[in-house]
Amino acid sequence: MAGSHARRVRPAIRRVARLGLPTALLVLARSRRVSSRWRALAGGALMGLWVTVYGRYRRAGLERTAQERQLLAGCDWTAFRRHYEERVPTVEQEFEIWGEFHRHRHEMRYDLVAEQVRRHLPSGGRVLDVGCGSILVADRILDVPARYVGVEFGGPNLRYAATKMRSTNAALSMDVVSGDAERLPFTDAVFDVVVMTEVIEHLLRPHRAVWEVARVLRPGGVFIMTTNNASEVPLRSPLTHLLPWLEKAIGAYRPGRISLRPWVWPEAVSRDLLPEASPDVFLPHTHHIYAETRGMFAAAGLDTFHFSTFEFPPPQSATAQWLDRKGEGGQRVVDAIETVAKRMPLVNRLGCHLFMVARKTGAPVAAEPPPGIWPGPFE
Repeated sequence: MAGSHARRVRPAIRRVARLGLPTALLVLARSRRVSSRWRALAGGALMGLWVTVYGRYRRAGLERTAQERQLLAGCDWTAFRRHYEERVPTVEQEFEIWGEFHRHRHEMRYDLVAEQVRRHLPSGGRVLDVGCGSILVADRILDVPARYVGVEFGGPNLRYAATKMRSTNAALSMDVVSGDAERLPFTDAVFDVVVMTEVIEHLLRPHRAVWEVARVLRPGGVFIMTTNNASEVPLRSPLTHLLPWLEKAIGAYRPGRISLRPWVWPEAVSRDLLPEASPDVFLPHTHHIYAETRGMFAAAGLDTFHFSTFEFPPPQSATAQWLDRKGEGGQRVVDAIETVAKRMPLVNRLGCHLFMVARKTGAPVAAEPPPGIWPGPFE
């Protein structure tokens, strides 16, 4: 019993100690009650601590990024397709697993996307939802007199979306079709708006999907996208990890600064979906860097005119997990954190998700994505 108590207490003591030293040095460096010499010594010690911590953070981040990119190179189309057709539940089923707090957080995403759809979809226009899932975007624009088309792989998501549409009466005309984001089953220039929310990070060749989006958009049409953010706020306090926080904020516009960039989902594909004796296969779960993705959009003829981030703090953070346990009160607090974080310079780049809106203003630089337009292992 005593040993169990000690195991619970020791991590808390270590956390307090980690925060205590930089806090004490910061207070001393800013205190007017000590001499300038002591303030300078405290400031130098604090900077030395930050630089040391950052050196370890950056080395570990670069190593992990390289490992994940290598794991992604072992992915194949057969495993990818089988996983998404046979094993991925609908978003609404996932809501039941995650609970109300995480549902509340995800609903925010669909509200943001639907607001942009309403703003840019003309009356009688056509909107394409790539990777439509449980058609939660359509749920929010049912009163709009327009045409909605959802695209999904086969399997339960496609069947669920089709069944849900048949039971819905709305001004919005709806349909769902089977398709692949890298080869959309539509002719050129037929949609006014294309939506792709939390989809592009799962693709093997996202650059091909962007070219397809540009192809099916009408001139002046709008592309609305959300995805994982490689500049996501670090899980450690800025008191101890100030330089990683700055790296992430600066890296949104300077991709080369980002050291830790996830590329794969942390769990391998189920063994029963793979041939016997096959090595483990990891699927894409790429975190995008704003400037890099904006450049890819531009090469496809898409001009990004809105960029923001959302979801503060990260769902895997201790803060989010604590708020989750607080029920409705936690939801109100996290909404307040969201509002404040979005208005803070630099911090407003550090949400878990990118939110980008682009307009088709011209032709792509080439009929096919040119080499190097995307740094992933697949062309």
